[in-house]
Amino acid sequence: MPENSRIEWQVILNPHAGGGKGADDRNKIEQLLQKSGIIFTLHLSEYHRHAIELTKKLVSRGATHLLVAGGDGTLNEVVNGIFLAEQQSHHEVTLGMIPVGTGNDWTRTFGIPDHYQKAIDIILEGKSVKQDVGEITCHVAGQASKRYFVNIAGFGFDALVAKNANELKSKGVKGIRVYIQSLGSGYFNFKSRQTKFMIDGASLEVNLFTASIGLGKFNGGGMMQVPEANPLLGLFHITVIRKIGLWGILTNFKGLYSGKFISDKRVSTHTGKTIKISSATPLPGESDGENLGSGSFKIEMMAHRLRVIYGSDRFLGNLS
Repeated sequence: MPENSRIEWQVILNPHAGGGKGADDRNKIEQLLQKSGIIFTLHLSEYHRHAIELTKKLVSRGATHLLVAGGDGTLNEVVNGIFLAEQQSHHEVTLGMIPVGTGNDWTRTFGIPDHYQKAIDIILEGKSVKQDVGEITCHVAGQASKRYFVNIAGFGFDALVAKNANELKSKGVKGIRVYIQSLGSGYFNFKSRQTKFMIDGASLEVNLFTASIGLGKFNGGGMMQVPEANPLLGLFHITVIRKIGLWGILTNFKGLYSGKFISDKRVSTHTGKTIKISSATPLPGESDGENLGSGSFKIEMMAHRLRVIYGSDRFLGNLS
């Protein structure tokens, strides 16, 4: 039996992931884990942000192996639970994932397929690497708070789209329809605004449509909005899109999935380890799909901070 099967895993399953797929497939996932010889305890995330509280308690009590059965939102909550735990033992934590969600964008970068048994086989194989983590200090409505992300943070239009997507998912809308509807409704409810970026001390001022700060490459169900990003390099990749009309969005839509849209003259790319974002009008933000509210933000690199299980190194730089 593989060595990794003798580890005790704390499985955090979100029944609401994938528009209820988590609940529908709970028994199947449990049976596959048992059949594979994995020792585990199951914990259900029953409401918004519940996985944060579950994870904080588990890590504070000494849990070292966490397995997320959910989507990018569940993963985001678990990551925040790890780094917000009273006992800061995140260096000892190993995180794995069984994709159950709608977008499953983090797993695209880490080569984990949307297939339960194949994802479990990857857990058993046990290849791991320490990925970078982004820390965001949010200043919203006069209050400061910390959030953490492992994939992409978005500001401006992206944040509004994420907010719309979460609302649609809560109503049971599934699949690519979530992202198409979110993009459409978001466009007619967002106005570009003058925004100042400080990237490692260098100033950039633009009439901002949207900005993506990436560790991973993908968001929005497979859009490659930060095509040069790599979560192992200790460096954020930043895509800034200036004011762009509806025709510009439509002509670049296909390029969002290939990454080729960055050749548009209204797009610029940057790298950095510390980014400050401010605007005269509070700017909406999101991290890994979680709404951060509207305000100003400071994003800082936490290099090589979280050990994660991966499948393929296709997007990670040939680790073998």
